[in-house]
Amino acid sequence: MIKISELYIYPVKSLSGIQIQTSELTPFGLKYDRRWMLVDANGRFITQRENARLATIQTQIQDNQLVLSYQNSEIQVPDVDEKNAEQIEVTIWKDSFNAMLVSNEVDEWLSDYLNMNCRLVYMSDNTQRQIDTDYAEKNQFVSFADGFPILLVSQSSLDDLNSRLTQKININRFRPNIVVTGTNAYAEDDWSELSVNELNFKAVKKCARCIIPSINQTSGVQDRKEIIAVLNQYRKIDKKIYFGQNVICQNVGKISCPSISCGDLINLK
Repeated sequence: MIKISELYIYPVKSLSGIQIQTSELTPFGLKYDRRWMLVDANGRFITQRENARLATIQTQIQDNQLVLSYQNSEIQVPDVDEKNAEQIEVTIWKDSFNAMLVSNEVDEWLSDYLNMNCRLVYMSDNTQRQIDTDYAEKNQFVSFADGFPILLVSQSSLDDLNSRLTQKININRFRPNIVVTGTNAYAEDDWSELSVNELNFKAVKKCARCIIPSINQTSGVQDRKEIIAVLNQYRKIDKKIYFGQNVICQNVGKISCPSISCGDLINLK
């Protein structure tokens, strides 16, 4: 039996994630996932690729409010007044669209810790960032994630990779949303359609990996270049390294209170 074993959300793109037991689904993916993001002075997205220290900023959701912390410092992120918030154009790869500025105080707090000027932006419920129509239908949207709303990885795939490494790594280096058990290694590569409870998902594209798996998600140090080197030996296709599967929920707007939980069975179609 294939089961969901772990669930994660990353409220702020490229900051520390939160392991959860259950999650509501929204048209953007898991609730709260990547609804905030850091941008530079030009509105371009900032990730661990540019500043690995992002990994060391902890995120929490307390009473529906985002809280950020590092070391002994903590700051509550205020709710955005969506009717009156200032908007700026932001860019993720080739996508440009408007997002809402959150707080000058939070911007200063983040900029001070990261030693770089940055601003925190928020994606409103009304934003329509279309998923690449080579892989999705029209009016299927994504948050501030790189390109797809949900990343699925199997525990067996990680176990196989760990068997090839000099030292085992944690699955958090791959920043998945859904971790599953009960499969062969890399079985998710070939999945097409799957369901969890009443929710139907489509597996649309294997996930191409960058340098982030080489970054320790606790220390924020790029300490394991071996990971990419090993994956390059056996997971490289057309000059890209793949690990995990991007999935899109097909009927999230048609289900009352759509949610998934650890322990839920996954049915392949």
